[in-house]
Amino acid sequence: MIRSNPVYSRSTSSRFNRRLPAHLALVFATLLTGCAGKPVIQTQVIEKPVAVPCLVDTPSECKSAYAIDRVSIKDDPLTINRALRTEIEERSACEVKLLAALRGCKKGMRSM
Repeated sequence: MIRSNPVYSRSTSSRFNRRLPAHLALVFATLLTGCAGKPVIQTQVIEKPVAVPCLVDTPSECKSAYAIDRVSIKDDPLTINRALRTEIEERSACEVKLLAALRGCKKGMRSM
């Protein structure tokens, strides 16, 4: 057997059922007013460094044929030795130019 609660009577429940659609209508109206407004468009500037290829021409000191390439095996050892020393100087000059170009590229990347 189900006993009725004296605090919760039929008159209270019918009053609650009558107010429920009004509350739902208020909730839906509130939600729809949020959709009816204009969208807020915001522009943000994001500063992020972007890698850019450094365009450096190959220095004239860097060439594909060095002094040792012009010497044959039949040449005397003194000529071969001079060609090797000349090649070391040529490659050293090329390295200095390439390092300077690399430093220039890195300096440009830091200023971004």
